[in-house]
Amino acid sequence: MTSDATVVVRYDEASRAAVEQTLHNLVRKQGILLLILGTLLGLLVLVPFIGAATAADGVDAAFVFAAIAMLVVPIAIGALGVRQLRRQPHLPEVAVTITPAAVLFPAIDRPSALAPRIRAAEWTREGTSAEIIPASGLQLARVEFTRQDGGKRRRRSIAAGNLDVDATVIVDALRGPHN
Repeated sequence: MTSDATVVVRYDEASRAAVEQTLHNLVRKQGILLLILGTLLGLLVLVPFIGAATAADGVDAAFVFAAIAMLVVPIAIGALGVRQLRRQPHLPEVAVTITPAAVLFPAIDRPSALAPRIRAAEWTREGTSAEIIPASGLQLARVEFTRQDGGKRRRRSIAAGNLDVDATVIVDALRGPHN
C-alpha cells in the first residue's frame, strides 16, 4: 500500500440494516420496560401513602412533601422510558477512514438513553495500530484501534462482520508506510 492511499471502510448495507433493526427492537423493549418499572414503583410508593392519608383524619404538609419526594424516582424512570422510546439509533455510513496522515472515526449514537454519543475523532496515523480480535456472540470478530496519547491509552473498535471490506485490509492499511 502506498503512503498516499486513502482507505474508506463502510458498513455493509444488509448488515447495517439488520443491526439497526435489532437496535430499534432492543431500544423499544428497554423503553417499555422502563415505563412498566416506573409505574410499578410509583404504585408501590403511592398506595401506602394513600392508605395512610385515608386512615388519618388530617394530612399535614410534611406527609404530602414526603409522598412527593418519594415519587421523584418513579417519575424519573418513566421519563427515561419515554426518552428511550423516542430514540432512533443509526449506524453511520462510514465506519473508519484511513488517510495518509490520520485515522478518522465518525460519531456514533448509542442505543441507551443514559449513554452519551460517541464523538467523532481524528487520530494521527503515526502511533495508531489496529488488530483483529476474535469475539463471541453476534460479532465474529472486531477491529480494535489503539493509540497512546499523552500517557492515556485510547481505544475504538468496530465489528468486522459488518464491514464491506475484509478486516485484514484495515490492519494492512495502518501497517503500511505513512507520513
